[in-house]
Amino acid sequence: MRRSKIQNGKTVHTVPKTNMTSDPTLQRLLHIDSARDAHAAQAILDATHATSPSNAPLKRQRSSRSATVMGQSKSSMAADVDAYLQARNQLCEAEASIAFEHRCRMRATPLEQAVDGILHRLRCLDQERVYGAAEARLGHRGQRHPRFAGDHFLGNVDLINQTRLFDVASRMPKGAHLHIHFNACLPPAVLLGIAKGMERMFITSSLPLVADNDHENYAKCEIQFTLLSADKEDDAPGSLFSAQYRPRQTMKLAAFLQQFPEQYPGVNAEEWLLAKLVFSEDEAHGALQTAAGAWEKFNGRTRMMKGLFNYETAYRKYTRLCLEDFVRDNIQYAEIRPNFMTSNQLYHDDGTGPIDNTGIMNIIIDEVTKFQHELVAQRRYFGGIKVIYCTPRSLDPAGVKAALDECLAFKQRWPAWIAGFDLVGEESQGRPLRDFVPEFLAFQERCRQENVEIPFLFHCGETLDMGSATDGNLLDALLLHSKRIGHGFALPKHPLVMQRMRAQGVCVELCPISNEILGLTPRVNGHAMYSLLANNVHCTVSSDNGALFKSSLSHDFYQVLIGKADMGLYGWKQLVLWSIEHACLDDDERSTVLQQWDRMWEDFLQWVVEKYGAE
Repeated sequence: MRRSKIQNGKTVHTVPKTNMTSDPTLQRLLHIDSARDAHAAQAILDATHATSPSNAPLKRQRSSRSATVMGQSKSSMAADVDAYLQARNQLCEAEASIAFEHRCRMRATPLEQAVDGILHRLRCLDQERVYGAAEARLGHRGQRHPRFAGDHFLGNVDLINQTRLFDVASRMPKGAHLHIHFNACLPPAVLLGIAKGMERMFITSSLPLVADNDHENYAKCEIQFTLLSADKEDDAPGSLFSAQYRPRQTMKLAAFLQQFPEQYPGVNAEEWLLAKLVFSEDEAHGALQTAAGAWEKFNGRTRMMKGLFNYETAYRKYTRLCLEDFVRDNIQYAEIRPNFMTSNQLYHDDGTGPIDNTGIMNIIIDEVTKFQHELVAQRRYFGGIKVIYCTPRSLDPAGVKAALDECLAFKQRWPAWIAGFDLVGEESQGRPLRDFVPEFLAFQERCRQENVEIPFLFHCGETLDMGSATDGNLLDALLLHSKRIGHGFALPKHPLVMQRMRAQGVCVELCPISNEILGLTPRVNGHAMYSLLANNVHCTVSSDNGALFKSSLSHDFYQVLIGKADMGLYGWKQLVLWSIEHACLDDDERSTVLQQWDRMWEDFLQWVVEKYGAE
């Protein structure tokens, strides 16, 4: 927020400094500038002054004897056009000087300038050779729709994977991945493949898979998985293929996979299950689909994933494979969001248990520690992970208080592993943040007394419902001093809250593909992130629930670039630097991640020039 004072008879605007790191090395790498907002404000004032009617270079005021257009000479008209173009160029330069990526552009090395130029050329080549070469799609009454970058992600993803820009995005070192739900990081085939080998794995359905009603149930049924010990197995197990099947009767997964081809010849059972776990384009963008409808489908899929994830072998293998995937996707550090709740605990492979939240933390720490040791031995780098303690926003205040208490206990037990606290789940269906204000304030006071820092990292603003209680979560996130907010799609519609969040150094965790598929915007170029970035709100890029969206973090970075015609390397770089700046790291940890990223960035730039410079 700007403050004003009178100095030498003039009004002078100042911007209060935000709490940023004092390490000069980190300041250089992160491009931290405490006068940034002041410079931006002055640029706006200068641009306004230069192009205002009273100061415009256009010759608007003429004597009454020469004011008629008919009498105006060609030379004076040309002068007016030249003056207009000069004013326009000045305005463009002034606007560019306050763009979010301006400092990266001004400080760009010759190598970065070369790579930025290559990216813009690759964008044109991809449009010509990938999208332009693809067959047009037929729409209403046979209208032909040429393919283009930035169309529906789910309809474009196969083309995206063929593009040069996506190849570059995949290779780019991405800094910190700060918004990813741990049960939806990897393709569902990973968990299904593990489940096939589990003796005690069962499958259930909401409807029988019978031939009645033209196989309507085949499409409508909601499948779930569960690991059961022998004493918990149904006394009368059912067959999903029987007309007498009752909802949620259990059937051995192995038996289901064996019998499925007999009921549906020519259909692969595993492919059918995987199709039920991921969104399709028609499902996300159907004419009658809404955000609420998309969330209904999303919630069904998370319930389906839950049973594939909540036993020890799957959790350990999944954690290890997830770490490998982070490294493969060129991520240097991550903050994961497991869901801690009594109904979401793990079980041993024989179905006994449960393994409580403490046991879950021990598994994560054990697997990450082993992975880090292996990388060190191989002389490879990954900065590790931290855990954001998450619990459902559907809990009552007593349940949230219990979660906050456990989060504090975990932080005291594992100070290097707990990043912060968040509430998760469909925002409009859970309780608003204001329902838990007494619990949140008491938690913050306890943290101060214990000299422990556990920032709030709230999901909020993931809505189109302006003026609702859900929309109001943005106000509470601000007043509760959330360090970052997840999604923040509605934030540009709250200009005062947006200004104050920027002044407080709040960062927005962008999830563009998730927001598109869950109904907040039809295509990436309509995403709210471009308004946030235009207002210099710090943002990072994340994949949210990539397993359900056929996406990776590389896909989200690709979408961010392709949704804005003049976005290039400098925009990517600033988003990456902000991700490291706003990660829940201490100065030593941040310095290490930055130094490693800086080295990998130079290698990446050289790779782009070597591979694509000639194009």
